[in-house]
Amino acid sequence: KSELGQRHVRRQPRQRRAHHTVEAELDAVTRVLKRDGVKAVTTNRIAETAGVSIGSVYQYFPDKNAIFVALHRRHIEEVDRLIESTLVRHAASPLDALLRAMIEAMIETHDVDPALFELMATEVPHRADGTRDFAVRLHGVFRLAIASRARELPPYADLDRVAFVVSHMVESLSHGAVLRRPPGMTLEAAKDEAVLAVLAYLRAAV
Repeated sequence: KSELGQRHVRRQPRQRRAHHTVEAELDAVTRVLKRDGVKAVTTNRIAETAGVSIGSVYQYFPDKNAIFVALHRRHIEEVDRLIESTLVRHAASPLDALLRAMIEAMIETHDVDPALFELMATEVPHRADGTRDFAVRLHGVFRLAIASRARELPPYADLDRVAFVVSHMVESLSHGAVLRRPPGMTLEAAKDEAVLAVLAYLRAAV
């Protein structure tokens, strides 16, 4: 499990009901965020929106920063699960098919709620170590995926260099496709362009 925010959460929800309470509170945070912005997020508003007592909020989140840390952690864990499931489904796929699947899956995941993703990316405070840890894991995932398909690459290919560039391209292009694509470009077209860019680099780099 990710270490992001473990020092900031007062109590970890061990039981199913407690887990559901925490999820309801984080869902309430997202509703307040989208409706009124980050400054409107208070423990009182969260309790009111989630339909729980203020004590229930403080039971798991000692302060506002802990709430934001948990919100980012939940997003990162969702992306981690997505990456893992995509790798499992495409365990036998060639490298270009795997990369296409990863790009498409990440774009589709972030496009589920673009307004919330925009707020998470631009306004909600986050811990730098959580972002850094995710980047390290993503690099590791792509390095393993590329190394396991080494037969598709020349023997002199620098796996660390290729994995570094590919992982950052996939993450950046996925975010850009959801939040920054130009007017007139559909999400499907953005996916295709992202795939073309990554595959073009891969073929040129190796």
